[in-house]
Amino acid sequence: MLCVTGFVVAQGAEGGWREEVSTAPAGKFPRLPGMRMHFVFGWSNVLEAAKADATIELKGGEYRAMVTGKTEGLARTLWPLDARHSAAILAPSLQPERMAQLERYWNRTIETIVRYDSRGIDRLRKTSNSKAPPKWKRVNFAPIHDVIGGVLYVRSQPLRVGDKIGVVCFPGDSPYLTVVTVEKREKVRCMGRDWPALRLSLDVRKLEVQKNQPTEAVRYAKFRSGTVWVSDDALRLPLRAEVRIFVGFVYGKLDGYEKL
Repeated sequence: MLCVTGFVVAQGAEGGWREEVSTAPAGKFPRLPGMRMHFVFGWSNVLEAAKADATIELKGGEYRAMVTGKTEGLARTLWPLDARHSAAILAPSLQPERMAQLERYWNRTIETIVRYDSRGIDRLRKTSNSKAPPKWKRVNFAPIHDVIGGVLYVRSQPLRVGDKIGVVCFPGDSPYLTVVTVEKREKVRCMGRDWPALRLSLDVRKLEVQKNQPTEAVRYAKFRSGTVWVSDDALRLPLRAEVRIFVGFVYGKLDGYEKL
């Protein structure tokens, strides 16, 4: 996901994007139990570039999520990054309450705070090497999710083959429209064995914002396609993700998990 938000945005608009946003309430698929998941990220199945741990627990009527990650090996010498993301999402509505994110690079630190309400979000972004004072940014649009809440919302849906689910997520700087299409059931290799899985395709576009309102959806110049495989069982775990770009693809895969 961090790789997706780093691509160059192309000029151009998508008409009628609001009609692609799903307005259905959270689905009735069984809730995700408390989980700690371990992920590995890399480039074209050759270079392992980063690792991340994600913990999601249900506490006091809300999901509490914490994700920590960092680049490793050769990737860290080229692009050192340590990141932490925390979020609170109401259950069973799966509406977000708050999100905080910290990114530490070699030459700067970026801190992001997002507050959600029934009409949209307020975001404060602080950059350590910026001379400009941080300001709150408003985006008036609903429903809007943080990334983890968006994943939980899609997971809650029936996910029948052919279904399309459109979600607007705010990962930290700008809102993005992601349309998820359930393509088919198939096997995918993960953690040393073959899993029954649902293959989901991703269509990701950035939403341009003018006067606090998202106005149009624009495509990435280098983004070709995205695919996610989730386990076709009662957990619906994210097993693998691939984002194809003009020279190959970046990937993320589940490397282990424990129930809490």
